[in-house]
Amino acid sequence: MKVKRTLLEIILCVIGVGGSLWVEFVQGEIPCKLCLIIRYSLAITGAVFIISLFYEKIKMLSPFPLIPAIMSDIVLIINETKIGKQGICEGNICQTPEFLGIRASIWALAIILPLIFLSLYEIKERLAKIRREKSQK
Repeated sequence: MKVKRTLLEIILCVIGVGGSLWVEFVQGEIPCKLCLIIRYSLAITGAVFIISLFYEKIKMLSPFPLIPAIMSDIVLIINETKIGKQGICEGNICQTPEFLGIRASIWALAIILPLIFLSLYEIKERLAKIRREKSQK
Protein backbone atom coordinates (compact mmCIF):
# COMPACT_ATOMS: atom_id res chain seq x y z
CA MET A 1 0.00 0.00 0.00
CA LYS A 2 2.83 2.40 0.81
CA VAL A 3 4.46 1.80 -2.58
CA LYS A 4 1.15 2.50 -4.34
CA ARG A 5 0.76 5.73 -2.35
CA THR A 6 4.32 6.76 -3.18
CA LEU A 7 3.73 6.03 -6.87
CA LEU A 8 0.59 8.19 -6.73
CA GLU A 9 2.63 11.00 -5.20
CA ILE A 10 5.28 10.64 -7.90
CA ILE A 11 2.59 10.69 -10.61
CA LEU A 12 1.10 13.89 -9.13
CA CYS A 13 4.53 15.53 -9.19
CA VAL A 14 5.12 14.43 -12.78
CA ILE A 15 1.70 15.79 -13.81
CA GLY A 16 2.46 19.12 -12.13
CA VAL A 17 5.91 19.53 -13.65
CA GLY A 18 4.79 18.15 -17.01
CA GLY A 19 1.81 20.49 -17.08
CA SER A 20 3.99 23.50 -16.41
CA LEU A 21 6.44 22.44 -19.13
CA TRP A 22 3.50 21.92 -21.53
CA VAL A 23 2.23 25.43 -20.85
CA GLU A 24 5.69 26.89 -21.40
CA PHE A 25 6.91 25.00 -24.45
CA VAL A 26 3.71 24.00 -26.27
CA GLN A 27 1.42 26.91 -25.46
CA GLY A 28 4.27 29.41 -25.55
CA GLU A 29 3.59 31.04 -22.17
CA ILE A 30 6.60 32.45 -20.36
CA PRO A 31 6.37 31.35 -16.71
CA CYS A 32 6.57 33.96 -13.99
CA LYS A 33 8.87 33.58 -10.99
CA LEU A 34 6.07 32.14 -8.87
CA CYS A 35 5.26 29.51 -11.49
CA LEU A 36 8.93 28.52 -11.60
CA ILE A 37 9.02 28.18 -7.81
CA ILE A 38 6.01 25.86 -7.98
CA ARG A 39 7.65 23.82 -10.78
CA TYR A 40 10.95 23.44 -8.95
CA SER A 41 9.23 22.61 -5.66
CA LEU A 42 7.23 19.85 -7.33
CA ALA A 43 10.37 18.52 -9.04
CA ILE A 44 12.27 18.39 -5.73
CA THR A 45 9.30 16.77 -4.00
CA GLY A 46 9.08 14.18 -6.78
CA ALA A 47 12.78 13.44 -6.32
CA VAL A 48 12.22 12.95 -2.58
CA PHE A 49 9.40 10.51 -3.33
CA ILE A 50 11.53 8.58 -5.82
CA ILE A 51 14.37 8.32 -3.30
CA SER A 52 11.87 7.25 -0.62
CA LEU A 53 11.08 4.14 -2.68
CA PHE A 54 14.57 2.95 -1.74
CA TYR A 55 15.18 4.79 1.53
CA GLU A 56 11.93 5.18 3.46
CA LYS A 57 13.14 7.57 6.15
CA ILE A 58 13.68 10.41 3.70
CA LYS A 59 9.92 10.62 3.12
CA MET A 60 9.68 12.57 6.37
CA LEU A 61 11.19 15.50 4.41
CA SER A 62 8.57 15.46 1.65
CA PRO A 63 6.32 18.28 2.94
CA PHE A 64 9.16 20.80 3.19
CA PRO A 65 9.77 21.40 -0.54
CA LEU A 66 6.01 21.93 -0.91
CA ILE A 67 5.98 24.94 1.43
CA PRO A 68 7.33 27.38 -1.19
CA ALA A 69 4.98 25.87 -3.78
CA ILE A 70 1.83 26.39 -1.72
CA MET A 71 2.90 29.90 -0.68
CA SER A 72 3.71 30.86 -4.29
CA ASP A 73 0.43 29.44 -5.56
CA ILE A 74 -1.62 31.31 -2.95
CA VAL A 75 0.16 34.58 -3.82
CA LEU A 76 -0.40 33.82 -7.52
CA ILE A 77 -4.14 33.22 -6.98
CA ILE A 78 -4.49 36.39 -4.90
CA ASN A 79 -2.57 38.34 -7.54
CA GLU A 80 -4.84 37.03 -10.31
CA THR A 81 -7.85 38.53 -8.56
CA LYS A 82 -6.32 42.04 -8.57
CA ILE A 83 -7.69 43.31 -11.85
CA GLY A 84 -6.12 46.51 -13.13
CA LYS A 85 -3.52 46.68 -10.35
CA GLN A 86 0.21 46.22 -10.69
CA GLY A 87 0.99 42.53 -10.39
CA ILE A 88 4.10 40.80 -9.18
CA CYS A 89 4.41 38.86 -12.42
CA GLU A 90 5.54 40.20 -15.77
CA GLY A 91 3.12 42.73 -17.18
CA ASN A 92 0.45 44.58 -15.25
CA ILE A 93 -1.54 41.61 -14.01
CA CYS A 94 -0.67 37.98 -13.59
CA GLN A 95 -3.03 35.66 -15.42
CA THR A 96 -2.15 32.01 -15.68
CA PRO A 97 -3.45 30.20 -18.77
CA GLU A 98 -6.63 28.14 -18.60
CA PHE A 99 -7.12 24.44 -19.17
CA LEU A 100 -10.71 23.11 -19.29
CA GLY A 101 -11.87 26.53 -18.14
CA ILE A 102 -9.80 26.46 -14.95
CA ARG A 103 -6.72 28.61 -14.37
CA ALA A 104 -3.36 26.83 -14.09
CA SER A 105 -2.87 28.25 -10.59
CA ILE A 106 -5.98 26.36 -9.42
CA TRP A 107 -4.74 23.19 -11.14
CA ALA A 108 -1.43 23.59 -9.30
CA LEU A 109 -3.31 23.92 -6.03
CA ALA A 110 -5.26 20.76 -6.90
CA ILE A 111 -1.94 18.92 -7.17
CA ILE A 112 -0.10 20.53 -4.24
CA LEU A 113 -2.83 20.06 -1.59
CA PRO A 114 -3.19 16.27 -2.06
CA LEU A 115 0.59 15.97 -1.97
CA ILE A 116 0.70 17.83 1.34
CA PHE A 117 -2.09 15.71 2.83
CA LEU A 118 -0.54 12.45 1.62
CA SER A 119 2.86 13.50 2.98
CA LEU A 120 1.45 14.46 6.37
CA TYR A 121 -0.52 11.22 6.53
CA GLU A 122 2.66 9.29 5.80
CA ILE A 123 4.49 11.13 8.59
CA LYS A 124 1.61 10.40 10.98
CA GLU A 125 1.82 6.70 10.14
CA ARG A 126 5.60 6.69 10.54
CA LEU A 127 5.40 8.38 13.95
CA ALA A 128 2.71 5.93 15.08
CA LYS A 129 4.95 3.04 14.03
CA ILE A 130 7.85 4.50 16.03
CA ARG A 131 5.61 4.89 19.10
CA ARG A 132 4.41 1.28 18.80
CA GLU A 133 7.99 0.04 18.57
CA LYS A 134 8.98 2.05 21.66
CA SER A 135 5.99 0.82 23.67
CA GLN A 136 6.82 -2.82 22.84
CA LYS A 137 10.34 -2.47 24.26
